[in-house]
Amino acid sequence: MRTLDYTAPCLEGEDGQRIARLVRHLAARLEDFGPGGPEVVSANQSTGVVLARFPGHRLEEVADGLKSRGILAAREGEAAAFYLNGSHRFEDLDRLWGCLYDILG
Repeated sequence: MRTLDYTAPCLEGEDGQRIARLVRHLAARLEDFGPGGPEVVSANQSTGVVLARFPGHRLEEVADGLKSRGILAAREGEAAAFYLNGSHRFEDLDRLWGCLYDILG
């Protein structure tokens, strides 16, 4: 299983429309959790960054749980930062969602 790295920002010249679609997809998946799930703080389609909090869970525990599953996320204050770039596939975002579902369960 390949490591998914959400710590590297998108590079200049990447397909902005595709990055925007990835951001919308991830934000929708995170919001799909409903009560007890992640709280999307922001979803910036221009920069490819989705910030999320995890009410009722320590950010360190969530980040460690993701890391143990081969997923790396950045941190901005009390939120996890998922930097989306051209190397990410829609299936990767679904894997991230599934791992968060297991962790936050």
